[in-house]
Amino acid sequence: MTSLAAFPEELGRALGGRPAEALLRPASDGGWGAIENLCHLRDWEEIYLERARAIVAMDRPPLPAFDDELWEIERDYRGQDPTRTFERFRELRERQVAFLSELPEEAWARVGIHDRLGEVTLRWVADHVCDHDGEHLAQLRDALG
Repeated sequence: MTSLAAFPEELGRALGGRPAEALLRPASDGGWGAIENLCHLRDWEEIYLERARAIVAMDRPPLPAFDDELWEIERDYRGQDPTRTFERFRELRERQVAFLSELPEEAWARVGIHDRLGEVTLRWVADHVCDHDGEHLAQLRDALG
């Protein structure tokens, strides 16, 4: 839980108060820049929160897989405001942490059925979010140099 709660602050430090132009710049290798990573994190945070709520509220809920390959284009990541995107991510993460913090220990073993992965526990989902955070923080740092 500590990692989930601390991540927005860590992400904010990586952004380092840089101007919007720097956050909108593509990575030097042509990959995702800061804005694409921010939008991706925000979009997945909504899904992770929905999944956590479903796992707690229902018995073995279906957890659909998503093809996020085209979200960058479909959702116009490059056209989004980095500050607003980061703030929305922070808000969603705060909701996620508040929700998870109130759960009894036995809730962490509750299961959802992921389309591709099969049975996953709430604890697995939370751990996966942390791994996902780390992956995109590294990409964002690389993009910002």
